[in-house]
Amino acid sequence: MKRFGVALLSTLVLTSAFANLAGAQSGDIKVIINGVTQQYTQSPLVSQNTTLVPLRGVFESLGAQVEWDSKAKKVTASKNDDTLTLNIGSKLAYKNSNPVQLDAATQIQKGQVLVPLRFVSQSLGAKVNWDQTTRTVTISNQANDSTSYTNSLSSKPLAAPVTKVTYDTYYNDALAYEDAVKLAIADSTSVKTGEVSIDQAGKIMKETGKNIDFVPAEAGDEAQDKAFKGYAQTNLNYEAAKKNLDMTKEGIEYNVKDLYNKLLQKQNAVKLAALNIEDAERKLKVAQIKRDNQMSSDYEVTQATNQVTQNQAALEKAKKDLDSAYVSLNQVIGYKPEQRYELKDKPVYSEFKDNVETKVSQVLTSSTAIWLSEQKVDLAELSLKLYNFSTPGNTPYEAEQLNVEKAQYATEGTKRQLEEAVRTIYNNIKALESQYSQIQAGLVSARSAADMAKKQFDVGLATELQVYEANLKVTTAEQQAEDIVSSIDTLKLAYNKPWAMQGSAGASAQ
Repeated sequence: MKRFGVALLSTLVLTSAFANLAGAQSGDIKVIINGVTQQYTQSPLVSQNTTLVPLRGVFESLGAQVEWDSKAKKVTASKNDDTLTLNIGSKLAYKNSNPVQLDAATQIQKGQVLVPLRFVSQSLGAKVNWDQTTRTVTISNQANDSTSYTNSLSSKPLAAPVTKVTYDTYYNDALAYEDAVKLAIADSTSVKTGEVSIDQAGKIMKETGKNIDFVPAEAGDEAQDKAFKGYAQTNLNYEAAKKNLDMTKEGIEYNVKDLYNKLLQKQNAVKLAALNIEDAERKLKVAQIKRDNQMSSDYEVTQATNQVTQNQAALEKAKKDLDSAYVSLNQVIGYKPEQRYELKDKPVYSEFKDNVETKVSQVLTSSTAIWLSEQKVDLAELSLKLYNFSTPGNTPYEAEQLNVEKAQYATEGTKRQLEEAVRTIYNNIKALESQYSQIQAGLVSARSAADMAKKQFDVGLATELQVYEANLKVTTAEQQAEDIVSSIDTLKLAYNKPWAMQGSAGASAQ
């Protein structure tokens, strides 16, 4: 059976390196694998005097395939014919069924499995170096150990490049959109309050109905008229409570959709920010080589260095935005703020086809808000119908007539708002579709350019940086397209139930 290889560093050398690393602070350690600076959602950290590094990011960069079993909390890594297995929380790993003692137990931080740095050498036979001055861990495959950036502008300084996203996460669980909606509804105090309101309104309506002997056709006995108007009001309250609960749930459904898709977009932003850092670092290396060969000045190096710094700041912001997106959705579905999970449902693009005039009619017919407004009109008309001119101190009849007009105007205003919302959402969807089409057209050209750059690289007519940048343009466009599809997906829900957007803010706050 093939072996991963024998570690190039002795145990004594590694022990010395770890002793130095033990003084480093979390987030203070830089990891470079085969010449590429890595970006992780969880930085390397020191635990029990042992440096821990993200397993997936390191192992995959060294050519291993990694799988995660969320139920068993087990990681399996394989390369060639060798297999490694690790259990979270254990200080014992297995290599081809042979036990390997770890310096510290594996653990999960921010969704990533962390393992002792020495295990990289023990399992993969990688070369590990530690620079105390710069607090940098440098890891390389033994086979690639001779491969490095040289002080040359040769078109083929390195092996064939691979554009790789370093943001990769182990999740404690996976979450589907429909399950998120169910969790949010179950956790919502607004829903619980609405259910109590229905029960309460039903009891009041039942009690009020006991005093109704008949339905008056016009004003007559004052006590009976008053009792019937009271019953009509309690009946409306009961029906309105049921309708309001439906609206609350629809608002939650929309809010979860919005937060779920925004979380997908924030994940894309982190991935792209990590790639942009690698791009900036590659350009910095080129600038340094050109300066050392007297082909440019220090100014170009300074500019490239500043760009690396700016991109690193952009990545940190993207990570914080991602954390905030998780916290926002977690708050709605009842999860702990720190909980992380995989999103199972990624929207798929399909052209939006619908008759907006037909949709307007459907919305006006099915809207709960309009139904409530119309019921208020009916109630105002009932009060006018049963108006008793002989009762002292009554509100003037003309004032009761104005109540009917006010209710009618309110209904008309609600209809206009919903109609405008449907048309606006429709136009926004079509505008996003136009952007999506433009990106897809650009993707065809970008992919063709990336293929050409790779072919030129293989024959020595292009640099690694040119290939990387061509691939980066493809990845950027693909993620922009994904973000647009997520936005369209949210708007489609709002298009079918525009009142849900209005009710989502209040529902999510509960």
